[in-house]
Amino acid sequence: MSFFPTETDGDTVIVTLTNAPRNTLSTELLNEGTEVFRKFTQDNPKGGVVLTGAGEHFTCGMDTKIAAALDEAGQEQAIAAINAYAASLHRLPCAFVCAVNGNAIGAGGIMMLCADWIYAASGNYKIGLPEAKAGLPFPPVPQAILDHWLEPSWRRRLALSSMLLKPNEAIGAGMVEATLMPGDLIEKSVAKAKELNAQPGFAACKRQLRAKANAEIDAILG
Repeated sequence: MSFFPTETDGDTVIVTLTNAPRNTLSTELLNEGTEVFRKFTQDNPKGGVVLTGAGEHFTCGMDTKIAAALDEAGQEQAIAAINAYAASLHRLPCAFVCAVNGNAIGAGGIMMLCADWIYAASGNYKIGLPEAKAGLPFPPVPQAILDHWLEPSWRRRLALSSMLLKPNEAIGAGMVEATLMPGDLIEKSVAKAKELNAQPGFAACKRQLRAKANAEIDAILG
């Protein structure tokens, strides 16, 4: 069973991160995700890509119990998997929309910052980067993404205090464009991906906008 089942809506690919009950991340899951999104880089969907989560969560980040049990070699593999996965999202040349359906914690926040547009369902859930509280400092590629795409004062607040935001509060932090009714989330996210990708200069402008960050990521990954 795939952690990243896909479906299509016209020319748009919808990817649903699926790992019940909380869509937590593991090395195995991250490695599969990297392959999925690398394929989209090579076979560029004409209507863009939408990423959402199965069930009640977008993702609650790394599985802390699994992470705590890793030996040194396992920790190195996990960090490499996180770096590669985040890079695969950031390098997508087509329009990439995150449809945040529930809690987006830790790596979930990084995934959102890789997107070109972020819609969040209205609801009683949290978005944030509580790595300090979890004892899991940011790996190099996620840190580069934070440095480039999160406004400095919010980067400081979120990374050092582990504060969690409600969906509407995440708009003010620059992590969400707008909140939507849950029933409209996927439909409007697909429409936005199509709209963005249909612009004649979208790919070129995205490439320019991300050039410095991608160069930094390339240097990290060697």
